[in-house]
Amino acid sequence: MATQAFKEEEINSKFSLSVWAKTFKYVLYKWPFLILLFIGMMFTSFYDASFIPSMNASLISCFDSGNIVLNSNIFDVILQVKILGIDFTLTFLNYIIFYIVMILLRSVAVFITFFTMNYFEMIIMTGLRRDAFGRIQELSFSYFDKTPSGWLIARLQNDAANIGDVLSNSVLRVFWILSELVFTLITMFSYSWLLSLVILATTPLIFFIVLFFQKWILKLSRIARTAYSDFVRWLAECISGNKTIKSLAIEDTIYQECNDISTDVCKKRFKTGKVNAFFNPSINILAAITTAIIIVVFPLINISNETTSSIAMMVLFLGFVGSIFNPIAQFAEIFAELISTQANVEKLFMLIDTKPELVDKPEVIEKYGDLFNNKTENFEEMKGDILIDHVSFSYKQDLEVLHDMNIHIAQGTSIAIVGETGSGKSTTVNLLCRFYEPTKGRILIDGVNYKDRSVGWLRSNIGYVQQTPFIFKGTIKDNIKYGKLNASDEEVIKAAKIVDLHNFILSLPEGYNTFLKDGGNELSQGQKQLISFARAIIRNPKILILDEATSSIDTETEHIIQSAISKVLKGRTSIMIAHRLSTIVDCDRILVMKDGKVIEDGNHKTLMEKHGYYYQLYMNQFKDLNLEEQIKTYDNQIKAKNINI
Repeated sequence: MATQAFKEEEINSKFSLSVWAKTFKYVLYKWPFLILLFIGMMFTSFYDASFIPSMNASLISCFDSGNIVLNSNIFDVILQVKILGIDFTLTFLNYIIFYIVMILLRSVAVFITFFTMNYFEMIIMTGLRRDAFGRIQELSFSYFDKTPSGWLIARLQNDAANIGDVLSNSVLRVFWILSELVFTLITMFSYSWLLSLVILATTPLIFFIVLFFQKWILKLSRIARTAYSDFVRWLAECISGNKTIKSLAIEDTIYQECNDISTDVCKKRFKTGKVNAFFNPSINILAAITTAIIIVVFPLINISNETTSSIAMMVLFLGFVGSIFNPIAQFAEIFAELISTQANVEKLFMLIDTKPELVDKPEVIEKYGDLFNNKTENFEEMKGDILIDHVSFSYKQDLEVLHDMNIHIAQGTSIAIVGETGSGKSTTVNLLCRFYEPTKGRILIDGVNYKDRSVGWLRSNIGYVQQTPFIFKGTIKDNIKYGKLNASDEEVIKAAKIVDLHNFILSLPEGYNTFLKDGGNELSQGQKQLISFARAIIRNPKILILDEATSSIDTETEHIIQSAISKVLKGRTSIMIAHRLSTIVDCDRILVMKDGKVIEDGNHKTLMEKHGYYYQLYMNQFKDLNLEEQIKTYDNQIKAKNINI
């Protein structure tokens, strides 16, 4: 089941700030909250990196200097405090009050910080999914021909979530870490520039450690990410093909494939985890070495100043080692997360930045709007006259599937397209709906090249019923209204009556409000197809396309639909692709296709009497009928039409 036919594009092999820059707009979109977040981060950083060490140092100095005398009023003791190089004095009572106020303010700042970070995670994830899904709606059929649905699901589900988490909890934390480092450095140098340089002397080694692991982690992360994408793609394939798996009795084979693929993903993720696990120990070892250096060097230097005793200075700078190395260790961890997640960013933006192959011209968009903003007030009324003028088409270069096709379909004509599989029937209809565009030639609707009008205008006038109906999760009424979102209940009921579905719907406990889920599995194939017909009819299309719409339903339902079709086709242009030729004998014209060309054109009577390719197809199907069906078919479709065979 698993396939390697789909290959992802090559992506950048090194950490790239330009890749991450694409994500920043999702953060800047809510810039007032960003300012609030930075204020909270700055205050928390000041509290942790400067206020606490300075206040603790002043208290230690007070005890060390003997300023606190037994039996004296402790609250009147004077403490010398130095914060960010600013010296001032406090009584012990004011010291306690100051401490409590700052604790309360820090609590508020921490709440603001984490609240806004979580908020940013949600808006980033939502924005990425919105833009990615919007781009999916713009992409043409050719993109989906070569891109598995599992790959797309992985981008919108997992990648968007990972990026939202990393941007909010990692990238924004970088600014928090930087502010902590700035306050720590200012505080350090305000006490002793010499000891500060001793601590900073070992920090360049950290950057060598980061550079050493960067490429390794990035490579392993991409391998693991690709393996996971393959698993999601394989999983989507297996779920959609579940009935086939069961009918072939290959559950054990598929289970083994699942075990192999899952194990492969686990191994590749574990390799990435092992490399990541070396980061913090490396930083911790370096911090321990620096601490040892401070302990050895400090007695030799014996630094103290007016406000801080030697013991307080010793404790203070030992704490600064952690204040410097812990943020840098966090930064290294964040950097590892950025490297790991960059593959997610690249793949998601590979989707978002994909240029649709089929786009309207700027002047067309200006007049008619785009797919998401149709200017329906400028839509001309369609009549339904179609001209396919010297049209050729290739799915791939040098592999032409339609060859110089010329067809004129007059307004209000019912036309059928028949032929064997691969003859070009569905391709012709896909071109007409502008799911693809001709490689050569042009298609005119009402005498105008359909490229000179918008895709929205064209498809709003087309009703398309596919061979396999798709049922959305929702009520029956909602499913019919997808054909015309602003339709009234009366219009919904009228469409259901036309396709003879109304009585069945009323027999359900909830009627039109009956909720359908899981693709409408509670309905029969014929009932789902009737809903699909009603959905197409409710929009009152000028062109109605039936793409083998009755090939997967039973004979009884087919008769119901045929009766409905005869009512619907009146006054509108219709195109039917049919495998069962008995369903199209009443069409005004029948086009017979073979190898991408129209080889016969006429109605049922003329083509039968011609004894050509259509005659052979029809008679082959006629022979497969039982005797009773043969007699009935002969009487209705040959004898009644005065066909001389």
